[in-house]
Amino acid sequence: MKSPETYYRDHWVTIEPDRLDAYEQMFRWRPEMDALIAPAEVAAGQSVLDFGCGPGWLAIELARRVGPSGHVHAVDVNQAFLERAATHVAAENLQGRVSFHHVADERIPLPDRTLDRVVTKNVLEYVSDLGATLIEMRRVLKPGGRLHVVDSDWGMLAVEPLGAEAIGELFAAASVAYRTPLVGRMLYGAMRASGYSDVKVQILASADTRGHFSPIVSNMASYARASGRMAEAKIDRILEALKHSLEEGTYLLVLPQFLVTATA
Repeated sequence: MKSPETYYRDHWVTIEPDRLDAYEQMFRWRPEMDALIAPAEVAAGQSVLDFGCGPGWLAIELARRVGPSGHVHAVDVNQAFLERAATHVAAENLQGRVSFHHVADERIPLPDRTLDRVVTKNVLEYVSDLGATLIEMRRVLKPGGRLHVVDSDWGMLAVEPLGAEAIGELFAAASVAYRTPLVGRMLYGAMRASGYSDVKVQILASADTRGHFSPIVSNMASYARASGRMAEAKIDRILEALKHSLEEGTYLLVLPQFLVTATA
């Protein structure tokens, strides 16, 4: 395993092919996800940042919303993500609306007061310094521009029929992969402390019964293996139980999403 102190970041800089494929499934945009970014009020003609763009599915949705007169800047620390994102954007004939930026840290390679919107989905739980990142986002927003964050709070994860005890033990072993695993509940106060105004919070929760987000458990298992904090046999039993629940139709996963929107 890479250094435990920086694993939360290192495992995004270098991603194994099977994890890349899993993220393709998890992050693919679906109509029912529209509610996640509705509060950002992304509109035609805007300049928007997708901070931590992954394989590009959100960037594509944002590019559709800003139209031919707008632009999306897609930023990520992983080069393979950016290459996949560029391929997906080109397949949608939207390459003229999206620019890609490979970064080494949370600094945004854009001038001050450039953007109408900053949108980031399930990324801030991994950044090195939450407050500094929020301030950096405020730097690139125009006065009156809007930051919209979608993120998890891993203390609220439920996976059945695996049960709270098994998931709690698995997450404890996997926790080296998260810098701020309870970031959802912290975002309101952090945004206020970082100089934003008009901070609004929503929480959306839906039950995944079809397995769209089952790779969450598989990824946690890989992190737990890397940490060496949980017996291999116990991890295998959890994954086997997950597989059976999917096959038998008893699987259910709920991970509430915090939607926090604020004005620069």
